[in-house]
Amino acid sequence: MRVSWCGSLKAALLFSAAAAASPSEAQISGIEISAGMLPRVTSDTVDRLRLRSLSDSTYSFPLLRSPSTLSSPLSNSYWTPAFQLVAPTVRLVNNSSIPFSQNDGALWAGKGNSTGVTAGLRMELGPLRIILAPEFLSIDNSDWQLRDTVRFYAPPLPEERRGGGFVFPWYRAPHSIDQPLRMGDKAIRTVVAGQSSVLLQAYGTAIGVSTENEWWGPGMRNAVVLSDNASGFPHLLLRTSSPVNTPLGRIDARLLVGGIAESGHFDTTSTNNLRAISLLGVAVYPWFARSLSIGFARAVYGTVDEWNTVPGRALRVFSNPGRPNNRPLADSADYPGGEDQLYSLFARWVSPADGFEVYSEWSRTELPSSFRDLLIAPNHTQGYTLGVQWRKPAPVGARSFRLQAEATNLEQSSTFRDRPVGSYYTSRKAIQGYTHRGEVIGASIGPGASSQWLAMDILQASWFAGPFAGRIRWNEDMHSVYGWPSYLGYCSHDVTIFTGGRAGWRNKYFSASGEVTFGNRLNAWFQEQSGCPNGPSRLDIRNRTLSVTLSAGAF
Repeated sequence: MRVSWCGSLKAALLFSAAAAASPSEAQISGIEISAGMLPRVTSDTVDRLRLRSLSDSTYSFPLLRSPSTLSSPLSNSYWTPAFQLVAPTVRLVNNSSIPFSQNDGALWAGKGNSTGVTAGLRMELGPLRIILAPEFLSIDNSDWQLRDTVRFYAPPLPEERRGGGFVFPWYRAPHSIDQPLRMGDKAIRTVVAGQSSVLLQAYGTAIGVSTENEWWGPGMRNAVVLSDNASGFPHLLLRTSSPVNTPLGRIDARLLVGGIAESGHFDTTSTNNLRAISLLGVAVYPWFARSLSIGFARAVYGTVDEWNTVPGRALRVFSNPGRPNNRPLADSADYPGGEDQLYSLFARWVSPADGFEVYSEWSRTELPSSFRDLLIAPNHTQGYTLGVQWRKPAPVGARSFRLQAEATNLEQSSTFRDRPVGSYYTSRKAIQGYTHRGEVIGASIGPGASSQWLAMDILQASWFAGPFAGRIRWNEDMHSVYGWPSYLGYCSHDVTIFTGGRAGWRNKYFSASGEVTFGNRLNAWFQEQSGCPNGPSRLDIRNRTLSVTLSAGAF
């Protein structure tokens, strides 16, 4: 049954109003019961916490976060059973022409209406912490022409790697990745485990199993190693339950091992659909520089045959898979079976007196072969994010102005002139790349891309509003290595330029936010063949994206 966007909105409003109208706390026979929201890692709650760090010198914004670590304890009494109804969070996205989905978690927003509802239950007793927060998804996934193969050339793919016709044909060997242009040809109606976790906490540590999203790093729009751009993957975890005090400073650390799956629109081989991923994240908040926070993230991922072998890969993050993509382009073959890696260093510095922060993340996909190699080519396989945020200092609750800017670059480094360079998130060994169910686990701009983003807002205690603009150059590594004719190459880059506005409102029981984005994808998916400057044989696609997020319950 087709679910309309307006119908979903009405249902969401009724559901949210009912949750907000219910009592927020109660106690029955020694059992504490409450209602509240479960924050996403890129939610309005996170934005408020980040703003708090721009005015409160005693507060450190978490560089490693997940819904379970962003949520406050339910009870002050350790052995008192406590329950919380997780009030619904509803996200609605409508794309007019083509898919456009960034940091939407399990909700892949294709053309048409896409709706995701998260709700559930939290339970705590002694060291036990349980969050059951499944996500209910309804995605139209409407039809659109993937590529105009009559007017525009595309490289041929072997039958077994066409993914039912949904594969972007330039991502062939050796730059292999499972990132379909469309998630099949049918509407998607499903339920996923979502932001669920079962943990045991004791002595400052937590151990358990989870499917929740994590965000590692200081980026607002892009996190290179781990973000909520894709659905959360099932994983085991060991982490600090809160930052631990040490002589160096407060340290937050987490170790994850899990399974990442194929989308079903990649190849016809059924025996390679599972990969294992091992991740380590560390964040340090030094005593000697309270305005500074620094961190490290690393991922090692590779092929496995069965789920029961995944836990045994937990410590692979401490290994070195070598340089699986360090082969000349003339060697255009994949070598399935093996591991690949990605790691980053990041930092954030805040000046609360000025309402200002600056942050960066620097990453590589290869470890240096020696200290000499690091000195000679520190930028080999590098990517980076640079960002700033400034809020005009103002009394709490008073109206103020905010400026945000962020730039991310994952395009191939200039060392490609000297030695082979792979492309971010693609791999010769783990041929589905750094993805889970067809979406990149890291930066939302995807493989071999770059982006710039600027936003301005008026802020008040209960609302915000402002314009934004940005640019994304997609799939640039594929443009660079394909070998376009000189008369065509310099004007056939695949670029989206966009602008729009956003606004939000909140009170104690309810919050609502929304964005409208007007984008123009120039030479969409390299569909430009008329020579330079651009002539009539090109395809630009205009797309309007409208997104609304509704949350009920106090946080």
